[in-house]
Amino acid sequence: MSDQPSGLVKVDYARPREGHTFQHAIATRSSFETVLETVCTVLREADLWIIHEIDPQMLLKRGGYIIPRTRQILFFHPRYMVRLLGADPAALLEAPLKIVVMEDADAVGVRWPSPAQLFDRYGHDQLTALGRELELIYAAIAARLT
Repeated sequence: MSDQPSGLVKVDYARPREGHTFQHAIATRSSFETVLETVCTVLREADLWIIHEIDPQMLLKRGGYIIPRTRQILFFHPRYMVRLLGADPAALLEAPLKIVVMEDADAVGVRWPSPAQLFDRYGHDQLTALGRELELIYAAIAARLT
């Protein structure tokens, strides 16, 4: 008997393409729950606000599909927002920041965009510095998970 809920279509993930310079990824053998809690702990320790946690697994299930556990965590803080708005309000599109935790058969993957690249493309020194500073948050998460 299948462990797949009746009527749901299983989505098989493609293999992620290599060489994406605009994002970073790590894989860990830690449990999904441990990885998710570690990400949230590091964000709280950095005094960041977790604005929302999206559960794509639940959303896709409502649409008739089944995927492994996945979470998208959106986060930011007003101290970064005022710097962003003071440099270039057009960069508001880049906030909040996001990190994704995805379970698969072999490991739990964590992916995030490169804030340095996101903010550097605005051509403003203050945003470039902000992007590099925000990279340190993701580096702290990666260090804790590896």
